[in-house]
Amino acid sequence: MRSIAFLSQKGGSGKTTLAVHMAVAAQATGEHVILIDTDPQGSATAWGQARKSKPPIVHRAIPSMLGEALQKAKQEEVTLAIVDTPPHATPGMDIVAGAVDLLLIPCRPSAFDLAAITSSVQVAKAAGTRTAFVLNGCNHRSPEYNEARKVLERHGFSVCPAAPGHRTPFSRAISTGRAVTEFEPRGKAAEEINAFWEWIDKTLKK
Repeated sequence: MRSIAFLSQKGGSGKTTLAVHMAVAAQATGEHVILIDTDPQGSATAWGQARKSKPPIVHRAIPSMLGEALQKAKQEEVTLAIVDTPPHATPGMDIVAGAVDLLLIPCRPSAFDLAAITSSVQVAKAAGTRTAFVLNGCNHRSPEYNEARKVLERHGFSVCPAAPGHRTPFSRAISTGRAVTEFEPRGKAAEEINAFWEWIDKTLKK
Protein backbone atom coordinates (compact mmCIF):
# COMPACT_ATOMS: atom_id res chain seq x y z
CA MET A 1 0.00 0.00 0.00
CA ARG A 2 1.24 3.48 -0.89
CA SER A 3 0.47 6.57 1.16
CA ILE A 4 0.55 10.34 0.83
CA ALA A 5 -0.37 13.22 3.11
CA PHE A 6 -1.31 16.81 2.37
CA LEU A 7 0.35 18.92 5.03
CA SER A 8 -0.12 22.62 5.64
CA GLN A 9 0.20 24.53 8.88
CA LYS A 10 -1.72 27.45 7.32
CA GLY A 11 -5.42 27.55 6.57
CA GLY A 12 -6.63 28.36 3.07
CA SER A 13 -3.96 26.42 1.21
CA GLY A 14 -6.54 24.16 -0.44
CA LYS A 15 -5.15 20.94 1.01
CA THR A 16 -8.53 19.31 1.68
CA THR A 17 -9.74 20.14 -1.81
CA LEU A 18 -6.60 18.57 -3.25
CA ALA A 19 -6.89 15.53 -0.99
CA VAL A 20 -10.47 14.66 -1.96
CA HIS A 21 -9.77 15.27 -5.64
CA MET A 22 -6.72 13.01 -5.60
CA ALA A 23 -8.78 10.32 -3.87
CA VAL A 24 -11.40 10.37 -6.63
CA ALA A 25 -8.85 10.61 -9.45
CA ALA A 26 -6.85 7.68 -8.08
CA GLN A 27 -9.97 5.59 -7.52
CA ALA A 28 -10.94 6.15 -11.15
CA THR A 29 -7.66 4.60 -12.32
CA GLY A 30 -8.27 1.38 -10.40
CA GLU A 31 -6.71 2.18 -7.03
CA HIS A 32 -8.55 1.03 -3.89
CA VAL A 33 -8.41 4.33 -1.99
CA ILE A 34 -8.98 5.37 1.59
CA LEU A 35 -9.04 9.06 2.54
CA ILE A 36 -8.09 9.46 6.19
CA ASP A 37 -9.33 12.71 7.71
CA THR A 38 -7.21 13.81 10.69
CA ASP A 39 -8.50 17.38 10.62
CA PRO A 40 -10.81 18.15 13.61
CA GLN A 41 -12.89 20.35 11.29
CA GLY A 42 -13.89 17.19 9.42
CA SER A 43 -14.35 18.81 6.01
CA ALA A 44 -13.26 15.71 4.10
CA THR A 45 -15.55 13.58 6.26
CA ALA A 46 -18.53 15.84 5.50
CA TRP A 47 -17.69 15.60 1.79
CA GLY A 48 -17.54 11.82 2.06
CA GLN A 49 -20.93 11.69 3.77
CA ALA A 50 -22.44 13.76 0.95
CA ARG A 51 -21.30 11.03 -1.49
CA LYS A 52 -23.68 8.54 0.19
CA SER A 53 -21.31 5.55 0.36
CA LYS A 54 -19.84 6.14 -3.09
CA PRO A 55 -16.09 5.42 -3.07
CA PRO A 56 -13.49 6.37 -2.05
CA ILE A 57 -13.75 5.35 1.61
CA VAL A 58 -13.42 8.27 4.06
CA HIS A 59 -12.23 7.42 7.56
CA ARG A 60 -11.91 9.79 10.54
CA ALA A 61 -8.84 9.43 12.78
CA ILE A 62 -6.75 11.47 15.17
CA PRO A 63 -3.10 11.94 14.16
CA SER A 64 -1.75 9.76 16.96
CA MET A 65 -3.84 6.82 15.69
CA LEU A 66 -2.79 7.13 12.04
CA GLY A 67 -0.44 4.16 12.19
CA GLU A 68 -3.26 1.92 13.34
CA ALA A 69 -5.58 3.26 10.63
CA LEU A 70 -2.96 2.65 7.94
CA GLN A 71 -2.32 -0.89 9.16
CA LYS A 72 -6.04 -1.70 9.09
CA ALA A 73 -6.35 -0.23 5.58
CA LYS A 74 -3.48 -2.42 4.40
CA GLN A 75 -5.19 -5.50 5.82
CA GLU A 76 -8.33 -4.54 3.89
CA GLU A 77 -6.30 -4.47 0.66
CA VAL A 78 -6.39 -0.72 0.22
CA THR A 79 -3.76 0.25 -2.36
CA LEU A 80 -3.57 4.00 -1.68
CA ALA A 81 -4.06 5.96 1.53
CA ILE A 82 -4.44 9.74 1.35
CA VAL A 83 -4.20 11.69 4.60
CA ASP A 84 -5.73 15.12 5.13
CA THR A 85 -4.25 17.05 8.05
CA PRO A 86 -5.28 20.01 10.25
CA PRO A 87 -4.53 23.53 8.94
CA HIS A 88 -2.59 24.50 12.05
CA ALA A 89 0.05 23.19 14.42
CA THR A 90 -1.44 20.10 16.05
CA PRO A 91 0.14 17.44 18.26
CA GLY A 92 0.88 14.34 16.22
CA MET A 93 1.87 16.02 12.97
CA ASP A 94 5.30 14.46 13.33
CA ILE A 95 3.59 11.05 13.45
CA VAL A 96 1.64 11.78 10.27
CA ALA A 97 4.71 13.10 8.45
CA GLY A 98 6.75 10.05 9.35
CA ALA A 99 4.06 7.49 8.53
CA VAL A 100 3.55 8.17 4.81
CA ASP A 101 5.59 7.66 1.64
CA LEU A 102 5.14 11.17 0.26
CA LEU A 103 4.36 14.54 1.82
CA LEU A 104 2.75 17.23 -0.31
CA ILE A 105 2.78 20.81 0.98
CA PRO A 106 0.20 22.99 -0.78
CA CYS A 107 0.94 26.70 -0.98
CA ARG A 108 -0.73 29.62 -2.70
CA PRO A 109 1.53 32.16 -4.46
CA SER A 110 1.04 34.98 -1.96
CA ALA A 111 3.55 36.62 0.35
CA PHE A 112 1.62 35.51 3.45
CA ASP A 113 1.47 31.88 2.33
CA LEU A 114 5.12 31.78 1.32
CA ALA A 115 6.16 33.26 4.66
CA ALA A 116 4.05 30.75 6.59
CA ILE A 117 5.45 27.70 4.79
CA THR A 118 8.48 27.39 7.11
CA SER A 119 6.64 25.49 9.86
CA SER A 120 5.43 22.85 7.38
CA VAL A 121 8.94 22.54 5.97
CA GLN A 122 10.34 21.99 9.46
CA VAL A 123 7.87 19.15 10.09
CA ALA A 124 8.77 17.51 6.78
CA LYS A 125 12.53 17.79 7.29
CA ALA A 126 12.32 16.42 10.81
CA ALA A 127 10.40 13.40 9.51
CA GLY A 128 12.84 12.77 6.67
CA THR A 129 9.95 11.86 4.37
CA ARG A 130 10.11 12.56 0.64
CA THR A 131 8.40 15.92 0.16
CA ALA A 132 7.25 18.23 -2.63
CA PHE A 133 5.49 21.58 -2.77
CA VAL A 134 2.24 22.07 -4.67
CA LEU A 135 1.65 25.62 -5.90
CA ASN A 136 -2.12 25.71 -5.72
CA GLY A 137 -4.72 28.06 -7.15
CA CYS A 138 -2.49 30.00 -9.51
CA ASN A 139 -1.74 30.68 -13.15
CA HIS A 140 1.39 28.78 -14.19
CA ARG A 141 2.18 31.48 -16.75
CA SER A 142 2.04 34.37 -14.29
CA PRO A 143 5.12 36.15 -12.88
CA GLU A 144 3.80 35.38 -9.37
CA TYR A 145 3.95 31.64 -10.07
CA ASN A 146 7.58 31.76 -11.21
CA GLU A 147 8.62 33.92 -8.27
CA ALA A 148 6.80 31.69 -5.78
CA ARG A 149 8.43 28.62 -7.29
CA LYS A 150 11.90 30.12 -6.79
CA VAL A 151 11.11 30.97 -3.17
CA LEU A 152 9.86 27.44 -2.42
CA GLU A 153 12.80 25.71 -4.09
CA ARG A 154 15.15 27.46 -1.66
CA HIS A 155 13.77 25.18 1.06
CA GLY A 156 15.32 22.18 -0.68
CA PHE A 157 12.18 20.43 -1.94
CA SER A 158 10.96 20.19 -5.54
CA VAL A 159 7.80 21.89 -6.77
CA CYS A 160 5.20 19.72 -8.46
CA PRO A 161 5.01 20.70 -12.16
CA ALA A 162 1.30 19.86 -12.31
CA ALA A 163 -1.12 21.58 -9.97
CA PRO A 164 -4.67 22.96 -10.16
CA GLY A 165 -5.38 26.58 -10.97
CA HIS A 166 -7.95 28.84 -9.35
CA ARG A 167 -11.19 27.56 -10.88
CA THR A 168 -14.85 27.84 -9.81
CA PRO A 169 -15.75 24.19 -10.62
CA PHE A 170 -13.66 23.02 -7.65
CA SER A 171 -15.92 24.64 -5.06
CA ARG A 172 -19.06 23.73 -7.00
CA ALA A 173 -18.06 20.07 -7.17
CA ILE A 174 -17.09 19.90 -3.49
CA SER A 175 -20.43 21.38 -2.39
CA THR A 176 -22.25 18.47 -4.03
CA GLY A 177 -19.99 15.71 -2.71
CA ARG A 178 -18.20 15.29 -6.00
CA ALA A 179 -14.85 16.00 -7.61
CA VAL A 180 -14.37 18.04 -10.78
CA THR A 181 -13.57 14.84 -12.69
CA GLU A 182 -17.19 13.83 -11.97
CA PHE A 183 -18.74 17.29 -12.10
CA GLU A 184 -17.10 18.49 -15.34
CA PRO A 185 -15.08 15.51 -16.61
CA ARG A 186 -14.00 17.29 -19.79
CA GLY A 187 -13.25 20.64 -18.17
CA LYS A 188 -9.89 22.29 -17.59
CA ALA A 189 -10.07 21.68 -13.84
CA ALA A 190 -10.54 17.93 -14.38
CA GLU A 191 -7.61 17.93 -16.80
CA GLU A 192 -5.40 19.55 -14.16
CA ILE A 193 -6.50 17.08 -11.48
CA ASN A 194 -5.77 14.09 -13.69
CA ALA A 195 -2.33 15.49 -14.53
CA PHE A 196 -1.64 16.02 -10.84
CA TRP A 197 -2.58 12.42 -10.00
CA GLU A 198 -0.40 11.12 -12.84
CA TRP A 199 2.54 13.03 -11.39
CA ILE A 200 1.89 11.66 -7.87
CA ASP A 201 1.56 8.11 -9.22
CA LYS A 202 4.86 8.35 -11.09
CA THR A 203 6.60 9.93 -8.11
CA LEU A 204 5.45 7.14 -5.79
CA LYS A 205 6.80 4.55 -8.21
CA LYS A 206 10.31 6.02 -8.24
